[in-house]
Amino acid sequence: MARAAIALGANLGERLETLTRAVRSLHRPAGGLAVTAVSSWYETEPVGPVQPLYINGCLTLQTELTPGSLLGELQQREAAAGRTRAVPWGARTLDLDLLWYDDWVQADAVLTLPHPRLEERPFVLIPLAEIARDWRHPLTGKRVADLGAEVSARGVERVAERALVATALGPLDLRPLAPADHLPLRDLAGRCWWATYRGLLEDEYIESFVDYTYNLEAIGRAAARPDGHFWVAEEPEGALVGFTQVLVVGRVAHLARLYVAPEVQGIGIGSALWRLVHKKLAALGVRVCNLTVLATNIGAIRFYERKGFERTGSTPGNRFEYRIRIGGDG
Repeated sequence: MARAAIALGANLGERLETLTRAVRSLHRPAGGLAVTAVSSWYETEPVGPVQPLYINGCLTLQTELTPGSLLGELQQREAAAGRTRAVPWGARTLDLDLLWYDDWVQADAVLTLPHPRLEERPFVLIPLAEIARDWRHPLTGKRVADLGAEVSARGVERVAERALVATALGPLDLRPLAPADHLPLRDLAGRCWWATYRGLLEDEYIESFVDYTYNLEAIGRAAARPDGHFWVAEEPEGALVGFTQVLVVGRVAHLARLYVAPEVQGIGIGSALWRLVHKKLAALGVRVCNLTVLATNIGAIRFYERKGFERTGSTPGNRFEYRIRIGGDG
């Protein structure tokens, strides 16, 4: 199978929803398309006529399709999203560019590979360097990481509220909690708590805690907290498979919850949620993030220590306190 990179952009309509649908539509392993990595989303200044700001990103995929067939797949998705080409460099609902296809070199009326303006575009190189930093341009020999370092990042701002992550389940959407999520979140939270704490806490305590903390009214209050940021992880079929909430007061944050559905643990969802939290805290200028964890919850302790949290003490109720400084790799 060949490895290819795609640049994505949109500046009309519900930009992130359109881009998310496009990425998910390109993950069709049975059809010779498998998304292997997705960059962060970036809001960028447009090139060309006066128009709204773009959201841009990049993905890599493995494909059995030829370059021409892959280009056709991209154009079909643009058309389905309402893309028009009446104005050169004009606004668009969806833009999908084939950047490179292994080390393939081609230049004709249909397709040029690598993309002829790849080296000029910060809004492409910056996200591409996140996921394919060591790919080398077959004509110049330069790595993507080096090309990205040569362009200005001015006008390219990372979106801290949302991410799309390639997993064994397919592209996973990490997005803010919405009112329609409250009921499925209640059910997911209950499954997570029973899977995590059965045997560590009394069954009666687990049942009462879940009923109190994750009833619909309590979820609504948690979602409405002015000091809080609450995200869910949604798999391609629309089911919730994880959630997290962080509370921020000034330069200090508290990680209030981070759970992954028991049936999909071990494939990187928890790490993806933490990366999203970390990026948001960094964007807010937070200096430290604290959390407390049950001392007998060895799995959670190992997870947080791998992420760089350091134990700072203990609290009543057999819980450990942890802290991490924000500003490194997280």
